[in-house]
Amino acid sequence: MRNFQYGCLVIGLTLVIEVAAGQSLPSLPDRFDHLGPTVQTLQHPEGRVIHFIDDGDPTGQAVVFTGGLGTSVRAIRLLDFLRSFRVSLGLRFIAVERNGFGQTAFDPTLTMINFAEDVERVLESLEIDRFSVFGISGGGPYTAQIAARNSARLLSVHMAATLPSLGGRNRCGANSPGAIYRPLLAFPMQYFGFPSDSAIHRVPGLQDTAYDEGARAHFLGGQMADPAPLDHELNLYCQTTPPDNDAVRAPVYVYAGLDDSLLASMSPAAWQEVYPNSEVTLRTYPGEGHDVQYRHLDQILLDLAGFGDRTLVCQSGQPRLLPNNTVSDLAEGDQLGLCAW
Repeated sequence: MRNFQYGCLVIGLTLVIEVAAGQSLPSLPDRFDHLGPTVQTLQHPEGRVIHFIDDGDPTGQAVVFTGGLGTSVRAIRLLDFLRSFRVSLGLRFIAVERNGFGQTAFDPTLTMINFAEDVERVLESLEIDRFSVFGISGGGPYTAQIAARNSARLLSVHMAATLPSLGGRNRCGANSPGAIYRPLLAFPMQYFGFPSDSAIHRVPGLQDTAYDEGARAHFLGGQMADPAPLDHELNLYCQTTPPDNDAVRAPVYVYAGLDDSLLASMSPAAWQEVYPNSEVTLRTYPGEGHDVQYRHLDQILLDLAGFGDRTLVCQSGQPRLLPNNTVSDLAEGDQLGLCAW
């Protein structure tokens, strides 16, 4: 009797909906909306767990992405405001979590080389041979290690809001530029807050996603804002010898805000010396700071996809890809990047 009543109720509701609407039901989805990539795991031979993300077409061009100082593997979510564009370009993003952040247990004996080896293990498990690398801010030195160790496999190198070396003995410990973040770990909204005039506020939800990332990186694994992983990472910047890049022949792209105080110790032109045997494209942005990795993500994605000889410009309300050597002073009302900016 109960099943019969339930069936009548369903039929009745369906009729009411159709009659009230005066039309057939709307098309119904055959898949769920994307809530961000799933974190996967790989067992290291020594027993520790490697956490990683594989997001995109499995047949697409692989890109190893390394996020900024003290971020978890899911910092890749900060790039998802252009995910549909990324997918349309056929890019497959791979990210590996660093020591002590997010879900990854902290081991004070691990180095940047260990991280590069973890990346190589993940790539092997995914049967990926050729790939590009993309590092932002504090992820740049790790990206450099990956590139130097895998020069024959590289398609391209992309460095945004970072330096060839963030270290040097005079920048260790309390003198490290990153040391200012240590007391902020317990306050994710301060740790990952952008200035009020940052372009990222034009992207709905990006600042809140950054807050979430700050909480995930330093609380998710029970860290309770323990500064040990961050201190360890800051010391690695100082203690790790920059790699020999002579074997790197892949093209290198650099993205730098000329008002970025964190990068003031070195001219962007120094990258040519760091990669002497690569064609280095410098994309510099006057008046911009430590957020070019987001503000110009559209250009970075295009460079990754093989359009590095062109610059994305919004002219008269229309997006255009222009040869690099033709873009100098923009007309009033025009701007770099997508017109959505």
